[in-house]
Amino acid sequence: MAERELRRRARHRTDGWKVTVEFNDEDGKHVIRTEVRDLSVSGAAILADQRELTGKVVKLLVSPPGQPAGEDDPLKIRARVVSSARTPGVAQVRYGLSFIRLPYDGVDDLEKILRAVPAEARREDPVAAVAPPEEGALFRRGRLAQLRELADAKRAEAKKPDRRAENDAAISEALQTAYRYLKDLADQLNVIRPAYPKSYVVPGVPDFKRLVWEEGKADFRTREPTPILKYYDQVSFRFKLVGEKEVRPTLDYPASEKLKQFLDEGRVVYTAHDTYNARGAVAGAKFIISCEVKASLLLYSQLDLGKLLLRTINVSGFGSLKQLLEPDAINENSLDELTAFILGEHRGPGPSLLRQA
Repeated sequence: MAERELRRRARHRTDGWKVTVEFNDEDGKHVIRTEVRDLSVSGAAILADQRELTGKVVKLLVSPPGQPAGEDDPLKIRARVVSSARTPGVAQVRYGLSFIRLPYDGVDDLEKILRAVPAEARREDPVAAVAPPEEGALFRRGRLAQLRELADAKRAEAKKPDRRAENDAAISEALQTAYRYLKDLADQLNVIRPAYPKSYVVPGVPDFKRLVWEEGKADFRTREPTPILKYYDQVSFRFKLVGEKEVRPTLDYPASEKLKQFLDEGRVVYTAHDTYNARGAVAGAKFIISCEVKASLLLYSQLDLGKLLLRTINVSGFGSLKQLLEPDAINENSLDELTAFILGEHRGPGPSLLRQA
């Protein structure tokens, strides 16, 4: 790998870096003020309370550490939200951002700060400007020649491939490949019913251990833009893990309420019987928790972006994850890595699937 690319991917300390995130949706303009959690010249990670940001283009106002308020303008950078990860019971979501390089943005200044480039740093040679046509040149040419050039330009434009149609077909093919793989995977696992090597952690109570595969199912949904054209639009893979026995903790208030919230967000089946003190206030609760995990993995078409959106819930642990994917990243090798994530052998979907995301 080239030295420049290695430097671009290098992560830097983020102590004291402040960031304001601005974006628009149907409800208007939103502003989030937070701190950077991970930073490089190509992207960053932040924590925020907002939901459903994956795929959005946002404006970042980045302030380096030690910058006095009002003295210097923050670095203005455009970025696309390419991933999100959330843990039940935790209000903030970790978002992964990929910077979008635009003319006169703050990425170059950020690169200088991160690499401590001196003031006399090299500058790339400017691109040579295209000389304008000589004044009156068009009028010195024959009318028929002008019309011929216009007609040739129209013909060339008509012959250009429809990029949107190509992207839609590539997304559909990727989803079809994923469905066939995941359906076969579910069929085999439903027979083998393997033991799950990883425990699911529930704060304040015993972990869900010695889980085994109970059942899994793959499904798909299509869309028909025309009566003779059908595209794969969504693929789902849902599965359930079960343990040997129930968990029966007793917790005092407010820990009991936090556990209820965690179990609700984790889609865990349970019953809770509140206990009360002498004044009639809730003192805690007695729980009966089914030792089972309901998990899902979904792939959606994101036609406006030309990408896929991967969303997982309770895969390899309680919590959710969202990640944009390139359609050509879906192949047998990347789906094998995704299987390791489903089976609790890896902590994430795998590098092959996330490449160029």
